[in-house]
Amino acid sequence: MNALFTRAPQHASAAPSTPPTPSTVTFDTTAYRPLGLLDRLSLRVGLWLLARHADRARALDHQAVSAYRAQKAQAERERRERAWRSAAAFSRPPF
Repeated sequence: MNALFTRAPQHASAAPSTPPTPSTVTFDTTAYRPLGLLDRLSLRVGLWLLARHADRARALDHQAVSAYRAQKAQAERERRERAWRSAAAFSRPPF
């Protein structure tokens, strides 16, 4: 329902008409026309742009995952090296 009208219509011609019932609505199927050249071209360009964006997003996700895994592996190596140095320092005699 449209809530934009704040007052009642002033004239009989401005009165809201009743909407058509579903039984009276007919669809003209003879008006079908195939898409024109420009429409097909714009659809293809749009599809190409969407596919290109999806490929780029997939590549960026792959790079981010690879960088995250490399960072985690480096942190694990550093942690193990610190633990090894600590263990080696405590295994030697103090003198």
